[in-house]
Amino acid sequence: MNKISLNSKVSLLEIIFSVIIFAAAGIIMLNCFGIARFTQIRANDKAAAGAIIQSDIEIIKSLKNPTEMHEFLDDSYDDKSSDNPITYTKYFDEKWVQGRGKDYTVTISVEEENINFGVLVSISISAKKTKPYPFIKKGGQDVYLVESKKFFPLTGGAYE
Repeated sequence: MNKISLNSKVSLLEIIFSVIIFAAAGIIMLNCFGIARFTQIRANDKAAAGAIIQSDIEIIKSLKNPTEMHEFLDDSYDDKSSDNPITYTKYFDEKWVQGRGKDYTVTISVEEENINFGVLVSISISAKKTKPYPFIKKGGQDVYLVESKKFFPLTGGAYE
């Protein structure tokens, strides 16, 4: 009888170790799936924000003077601060639809510098998530950032 009960104890110990190993592996796998899911969501957000931001930058670069630039920004952005630099903000919902929610913000900062022959405009556009991404520690709210400059030449007292 001692031999049978000794084998039972060894089997029970092996089962306990097996359960502990599988539980640890399961916790690690669930963490990896969570990280992968939110990394994919962040990548999708980066693509959507990139399209919006790149579009705005290209429109600004195609404009002829700072007045046109500010008219475009007033029309397409929801909020404006009158500080220097001037900051414009627009809000998006979780599906990147403007005006329906405040899950994401796109902020453009515009700083003008008068130079001898025109105006140099420094532009910084960033997209941020209102709440940080779970499982992602580095840059938990930052989605996309673009910095650029545009020179508006001045000729004969009028912008070209």
